[in-house]
Amino acid sequence: MDSLNIHESEDQLIIGLDFGTTFSGIAYAFTKSTKPDLVSILDWPGLEGHKQPKVPTVISYNPNDKKSFTWGAQRHKNELIEGIKLLLDPDQEQPIYIPQSNTKNELKRLGKPPLEVAADYIGAIYKHAMSRIEAKVPLDYLHMCQKRFVVSVPAVWSDKAMDTTMKAAKMAGIHPITLIKEPEAAALYTLHVLQEKALAVGDAFVLCDAGGGTVDLISYEVTNLSPKLELKELVPGKGGMAGSLVLNKRFEQAVRNLVGDDQFHSLRKTTGFEQAMLQFDRSIKTAFRGDVDDDYYVNFPMARLKDDEMNNIQANCWNMKGDDVKGIFQPLMTDVQRLVDDQVNLVKVKRMSESHPKAKEIKAIFLVGGFGSSEYLKKCLQDTHPGIQVIQPHDAWSAIVKGAVLSQLPDEAIITSSVATRHYGVSAMTEYEESRDRGQEKVWSEPDGKYKVSKMTWYIYQGEDLERDQKIIFPFYRSLEDGFASDRLIFKDELVQCETMQPAPYPKDGVTKPNCTLTADLRSVDRSLFKTRTGPNGKVYHDVYYDLAITIQSANMKFGLEIGAEEIGSVGARYD
Repeated sequence: MDSLNIHESEDQLIIGLDFGTTFSGIAYAFTKSTKPDLVSILDWPGLEGHKQPKVPTVISYNPNDKKSFTWGAQRHKNELIEGIKLLLDPDQEQPIYIPQSNTKNELKRLGKPPLEVAADYIGAIYKHAMSRIEAKVPLDYLHMCQKRFVVSVPAVWSDKAMDTTMKAAKMAGIHPITLIKEPEAAALYTLHVLQEKALAVGDAFVLCDAGGGTVDLISYEVTNLSPKLELKELVPGKGGMAGSLVLNKRFEQAVRNLVGDDQFHSLRKTTGFEQAMLQFDRSIKTAFRGDVDDDYYVNFPMARLKDDEMNNIQANCWNMKGDDVKGIFQPLMTDVQRLVDDQVNLVKVKRMSESHPKAKEIKAIFLVGGFGSSEYLKKCLQDTHPGIQVIQPHDAWSAIVKGAVLSQLPDEAIITSSVATRHYGVSAMTEYEESRDRGQEKVWSEPDGKYKVSKMTWYIYQGEDLERDQKIIFPFYRSLEDGFASDRLIFKDELVQCETMQPAPYPKDGVTKPNCTLTADLRSVDRSLFKTRTGPNGKVYHDVYYDLAITIQSANMKFGLEIGAEEIGSVGARYD
């Protein structure tokens, strides 16, 4: 990713994209003004006459033409593909209470991978957003502005999923891209809205970003108030797939259980079923506050359901009881409460270990995202944490996309450090020592004339505080026999990760796993920098010493190549 300074030019257009599981949005700001206006796109195809900052993340392809599709709130005539974002991180663990989706089957039938579908949707929403911006700004000025893009990603995503997101955005014509963690963006917007009200240095808060697909937790401490608000991340962010899309899937499963498989297969094809799903999504789900005595009426117009007095179905209407709705919510509530509890406890433990004067205090739990607007979720968290105020900031639904834009504007709050969510290191051959390495496989090294063993060296540790834009050096060296071919100077090194509490000392299946393959091309390097020696076998070798430099950014890492502390090129990263 390019490391251009966002503030090099006065005339810049910052465009933030929140590619969500259920809803997506775009916001923007021009940086020339001393106080740039944050503007959300509110007009969407299919929602004419109705303004909202997000549009459904759904797409539907013409079965006869894979390049032809409808998206968002447009009228769809073919099978809908939803939740495509979740397929960008297939390794993310799914709770057992989530009913199976048919999205994978639909993609298989279409013959399109998730990356391409995501790119189609992102391209469509971006093209529409630009048409709305062009309608409000003189074209000559717009064309003069340098465009910068910020795309939000879940904090719990793998590095591979973040890389896939960047590829999808680039395929859609969005470049250069900065990635930002969704809860980090939400925190920046939340503090922008609060305008430092009642905040003091040393205050800690937890942000819960409850969206459609994932729930992300992140925590910060205020480290400075002037000249600008500065925050540091406190403990590794946590999260899981406990978003509100799961509620929709569980409601659908509840309907299936209610009417039986035979009726359900016919019902699912009707407009009445679509209307019932919308009613649950927009009315029942948002209105529910946990009262089991409340009644809700779900209508399936023209569905021809059989009356079933025992199950409260009459005239194509299901009288849902509060208990029915609570049963749909309950597994998610349990998961979200557990995630928040873990984050709160980790913050207290860390600050107590540092003898922090406010170690036992959490200023607030900020609840953002579409699911974060749920009154029932707020009530559950407030009941669990009576001593901490649970706050749902104004306009919490668009907090992420607006925060993404704010992250690139001057004079806004900044995050000075983040916390490593996993260990990162490399495996290298080191001299075998019987007392230390007994039981490990050893191999004979011809250039060094000794036995060696594959051993891990960890450079980033889980829970470690990482300064933003901090550079971490991974030293390497290779021994090449005299007369080597030029292409032998293209080196491939594997970045390894580990998520156990204590990192493994040796590579181990199931404990350490590849993060990505880094390719460094040293063919253009002055060969006088190589060290020439004669090995124990009498052959001449050239030792090539080089460093892979990793720079820590909001959501991802940037890789560079250095020799003798001098940057000599970039490094390609491939995530398999």
